[in-house]
Amino acid sequence: MSSPSKGENNLPILLASMRPTVHPETFVFLTTTERIEDIPLQSLKPEMLFQEDEGLTIITTKDLAESNGLRDYTFPCKKISMAVHSSLEAVGLIAAISSKLASHGISTNVASSMGYPGRRRHVPSEDSESEEIEVIIDNTMAASKKDAEDNADDTTETVKYAPPGTICEVHNLYQSKRDENGRTSWTKKKPDDLPSADENTESAQYALIVRHVKCYDGRKPLQIHSIVVQSERLKETLGKVLDGYPGVTMTLERVEFRSPFKPFVHRWERFASARDQELDSVTKSHLDLLYTILEEELRDTIARKNDLLLNGVVTHDLLWTIFEPEDEIFSMVGGRPRVFRFKSGETNCRTGAFDIEAKYIDFDGDEFGFRDEDFDVPGFGGTMPITALPVFPLRHHNDRVSVREALVARGTLWEHYKGYHFKYYEGLAVGRFMRREFKFNIKSRIIIDAEAFNTFNPDDSVSVYPTCGEELTDDQRLLATPTLRGYSLKEKRWLEFTLDSVKEIVWDSQAFDSLVLPQGQQDLKTLILAFAKAQSKQVDSFDDVVQGKGRGIIMQLSGPPGVGKTLTAESVAEVMKVPLYVMSAGDLGTSASSVEDALKDILRMVPKWGAVLLLDEADVFMEARNSTDLERNELVSIFLRMLEYYEGILFLTTNRAENIDPAFESRIHVSIVYPDLDMTSRRHIWQQFLTRTAGTERFSNEQVETLAGVSLNGRQIKNVLKTAHLLAWSQEKPLAYEHVQTVLKLRDATSPIANAV
Repeated sequence: MSSPSKGENNLPILLASMRPTVHPETFVFLTTTERIEDIPLQSLKPEMLFQEDEGLTIITTKDLAESNGLRDYTFPCKKISMAVHSSLEAVGLIAAISSKLASHGISTNVASSMGYPGRRRHVPSEDSESEEIEVIIDNTMAASKKDAEDNADDTTETVKYAPPGTICEVHNLYQSKRDENGRTSWTKKKPDDLPSADENTESAQYALIVRHVKCYDGRKPLQIHSIVVQSERLKETLGKVLDGYPGVTMTLERVEFRSPFKPFVHRWERFASARDQELDSVTKSHLDLLYTILEEELRDTIARKNDLLLNGVVTHDLLWTIFEPEDEIFSMVGGRPRVFRFKSGETNCRTGAFDIEAKYIDFDGDEFGFRDEDFDVPGFGGTMPITALPVFPLRHHNDRVSVREALVARGTLWEHYKGYHFKYYEGLAVGRFMRREFKFNIKSRIIIDAEAFNTFNPDDSVSVYPTCGEELTDDQRLLATPTLRGYSLKEKRWLEFTLDSVKEIVWDSQAFDSLVLPQGQQDLKTLILAFAKAQSKQVDSFDDVVQGKGRGIIMQLSGPPGVGKTLTAESVAEVMKVPLYVMSAGDLGTSASSVEDALKDILRMVPKWGAVLLLDEADVFMEARNSTDLERNELVSIFLRMLEYYEGILFLTTNRAENIDPAFESRIHVSIVYPDLDMTSRRHIWQQFLTRTAGTERFSNEQVETLAGVSLNGRQIKNVLKTAHLLAWSQEKPLAYEHVQTVLKLRDATSPIANAV
């Protein structure tokens, strides 16, 4: 066990480290010859006892001495405390101060605390005021410090400290003050004005603890800050009254409620009813006690609330009284009615608005659950109709029954769209990029798939905190978002769609029949469709040696533009009623890494949806490799590798079949070469388009035959008819042969039609 540390004997260090304090109380000296057992020490609370020849001397305050009937005291004085841990060699410190006080006619009586970190000195209270004494001491210490420093031996021993963290004691620091920047300074001195702890074993006896603070509204001097409920009887009853109220746990040992006592304002009628119906007399008395306190405190608030509700209006400062936890609240969001569940509301000290946190039902692709939504009601003066608020409790809606029925029906339809759905969409959709929101006017087939939205669009992924089962209740359907998440095939974007704008797809039942293939290859239509249907239903269970490899169907369509390559893929998708995902080299990029990343996602998405994939103008990825273009070689290698593991239906269109890399031959299941359209094929195409746009009755067989004689491909024929139709519309006439003639003249003055005209 180590010995106590040696006291400080360096006087300048002692002077620099201490600050004497003059205490305001008046102390007296009582000397008695009575036995110590007969002296009321407990009530005197002596500052110090010491035995002298004339008897036992007690130092206590003048007030305590007189309250105990002891007036035969001497030396009324003030107490000066000086915290110091010094050695006996530093007694010159006390002597210097005593001498200086004596020079001002102030006598002293020194009381040293042995074993305690301090010394006390008592000076007559009538000799001088406390401030004067402090000034004298300060001057004395400053002079003594200077003298001590001037006379100090150069060989004075340097103060030695223990290594950091080695003293097994607690070093207490107390908050002193804060500077203008709010930073706290700390001191070793314990504050003199610390109040005693008021909530203790004594206060624990009471059913309630009520804390009061000063009130500044001019109507009453005090208002209640908080109430602590300690009565078990009260807690049991309040547990029923406030059941389900957020933030209230009545099983705690001490339950605290703070002003403005929102739980009681919101459930005042229930609380009053519980009090009136209580039969147990003791519990009733506890309830009466709390009711009386709260009724007086909340009388004005509840009266104002009831008066406002009677008139269908509210003031901004009492908004919190009409929004109760778990309320169904109504708002128009994006022009559409929505209902949310209220969670909490507070006035924002910075903006003055009433900030509301609510929740609603959403779907993350895996399960239903809640998501949060924030609202704010800006500040306003006077009163406002409740229904004019941007958000208000549904119970105040003038047509709440109809609103509820309509939103439950909408929620039921929304619930139906969980999972994967292929639909048509016409309306505004929302997309996000770089945390900014963009709106798109969409007229496209879409894929509704919340799971894929989260998987392939992780920057905008949606999460919920699940509290719902696999099937929603009507109360939950009421809270459902009208938003569906998925993919627009035309825009090739992940977007958020509005339920009201989702429509069923109108399928083209004649698409496959209208497909024109080269002469002698009509049977290929049946083969193509058989391949596609078998793949979509996973009829072919054949697998490669390596599991998951070679399970897709790849068809190559080659030939000049406009001969039906793209239409073949479109027709197959239409007859199978599945999505057609069209991609080109431009969608994939040109660098090896961008192509690989894009292909990886697309080749995962498309089989998931059972879609047909069309890679249009795939020449850049299929061209034969050579020894000079290493970058292109890498693209071809990546594409070959990705195709090995594709499990869906893929159409590849190319204009240069002769340039394809030989490695693709073993990976292609069906290859069709489309020659230029002959006259028979062109006649068939003209007849199909005319039937769809105007009807063939306005075109004679001779006119159709003449049109078929013009060397056009299928895409050009469609464009000529589209332009002719616009010309007819501008003249407010039905489409006729003359309009087609005009367009063909403008297109090529040397055409047979132009010459005939």
